Amino acid sequence: MALQFDTVVIGGGIVGTATAYYLARAGKRVALVEKGRINGEQSSRNWGAVRTQGRDPSQIQMMLDCLQIWRGIEAELGESVDWREQGQMRVNYDRKMTERSEAFMPIAREFGLTTRLLTAGEVAELLPYYDARDCQSALFTPTDGSAEPEKVAPAFARGASRLGATIFDFTSAKSIDVRNSAVCAVETEHGRLDCETIVLAAGAWTGRLLKPFAIEHPTLWIRGSVGRTGVVPIEMRKLVVWGKCAYRQRIDGKVNIAVAEDGFHDLMLDSFAHGLKFLPLAVRNWQNVRFSLGKPLVQSVMGEFSDFTTHRTLDPRPDWKGLARASKLFLEEYPSAGPIKFECGWAGYIDYMPDELPVIDALQKPEGLFVAAGLSGHGFGIGPIIGKTVSDLICKGRSDYNLAPFSSRRFR
Repeated sequence: MALQFDTVVIGGGIVGTATAYYLARAGKRVALVEKGRINGEQSSRNWGAVRTQGRDPSQIQMMLDCLQIWRGIEAELGESVDWREQGQMRVNYDRKMTERSEAFMPIAREFGLTTRLLTAGEVAELLPYYDARDCQSALFTPTDGSAEPEKVAPAFARGASRLGATIFDFTSAKSIDVRNSAVCAVETEHGRLDCETIVLAAGAWTGRLLKPFAIEHPTLWIRGSVGRTGVVPIEMRKLVVWGKCAYRQRIDGKVNIAVAEDGFHDLMLDSFAHGLKFLPLAVRNWQNVRFSLGKPLVQSVMGEFSDFTTHRTLDPRPDWKGLARASKLFLEEYPSAGPIKFECGWAGYIDYMPDELPVIDALQKPEGLFVAAGLSGHGFGIGPIIGKTVSDLICKGRSDYNLAPFSSRRFR
């Protein structure tokens, strides 16, 4: 006999777990299915940034409201997620980078952000161990923050479970069933889950689950790599900084370091199917996009990524050469922190859209299917409000935000 729920959420990352939490809080009977472990993929592998700074204007009001969620998240969920409101900084080393920061300032003023442009001297005051000799300026938003990616989605999942949601980890969604043009169930590897609505928040896997409905979701998997050092001998401000590399010092004194600029794409069959849609983005960022021809292409040709049980957790190889370069760049900025040795490193696949905006949509056909995916590397910080927004769409039939920029129909 099939189990009966109001809503089934597919995907156990930050968006999926937050959606399940807010639906359960609204009194819905919720099931969350995840093919591997909760928080196994990109939601646990990002930088941990929670930022308004540098976002597209279409997302900023949502992000401002999301900051209110983050400020109360530990009291709400009853556990620590290492939330720190110490800011986000983008350090500028040349005129082009400075111009990008200056271009954001009118947007910051429009939305009343705390963002400001700093001189090199002001950067040195904020970061006492930082060598500011090459610095021209920096964009700084003191009310942005950070949290620990390894902790947040599991905390939302536990919160949802306490409110009555059922969490099915290591349970792959095989297909979405439709009756009379409306969703009616999710077929999983362990049985059928009947429901009235379905939320597809499956990150990099979303497009594959939408294919049977001929819904265009042109996402490419972009590989990002992060390394973690041992405890460094300097006490840095616990903010997220994007300079010659990207870094964040954790509460335990260790530092997560990432390659700041390079996007690494492992070529697959979808690369050729969606390539033309990404051409404008590739032209704008041609200096920062690298391509790899290797095992993932063979795996996609063999159909491995079409079987959701083949890869319970995507665990791509880190770009160790890139991380070695990043560690050297970090020492240029913080010479007293050396020598740098990585204790561990990891990589994750970001589901990247051609316009770098997510899909947050109640699909017209099939009715009852909601999509929240394509976060394009910007999803950790804004994930909780996206979960709440999808919950509102289901429970209230509306959202407080203009979701037109995030419609799936923009790719038709």
